Amino acid sequence: MAGVSARLRWDEPYRGFFELLSTQVATAIANARAYEEEKRRAEALAELDRAKTTFFSNVSHEFRTPLTLLLGSLEEELRENPQADERLKVAHRNGQRLLKLVNTLLEFSRIEAGRVQASFAPTDLAGFTTDLASTFRSAIEQAGLALNIEALPFPEPAYVDQDMWEKIVLNLISNAFKFTLTGGIIVRRGYGR
Repeated sequence: MAGVSARLRWDEPYRGFFELLSTQVATAIANARAYEEEKRRAEALAELDRAKTTFFSNVSHEFRTPLTLLLGSLEEELRENPQADERLKVAHRNGQRLLKLVNTLLEFSRIEAGRVQASFAPTDLAGFTTDLASTFRSAIEQAGLALNIEALPFPEPAYVDQDMWEKIVLNLISNAFKFTLTGGIIVRRGYGR
């Protein structure tokens, strides 16, 4: 609320002052409302993120238990019967693949919740990366592609979490393999090159 002074003449500059004042107040109120709305949206997104993390964690645990029991039975059957039917071996391989996906989902939920602790160890990064990349060699060559690994050794061991590094390298090469139709895949160290 604003009042007009009885001592001042109501003229164009005075009127302009009140219009400017009302514009400034309206802008300040709109900014405050926008800030509050943005804050509510951020809180809602954070809550949604927490719910998503909880969901992934719960689903992973629920899938893991019956899958572990299923794989245990398959492994026991394969141990007792080395000449088992090929379908049983395929079921076991696919079960292991599914368990790996479930474990990845569980780890994702741990990362989202900030509960993952890296375990750093000195590692021959070039040798480790070469070994990981080489696991794809036969599949890549069967697809008519070339795999070229240029992993120059580092002067000293690098401190990395080997499990996380393995996931990174395997994921990158897997994606490269999926989307490379001709030519080949090159794995090389980018730093200092």
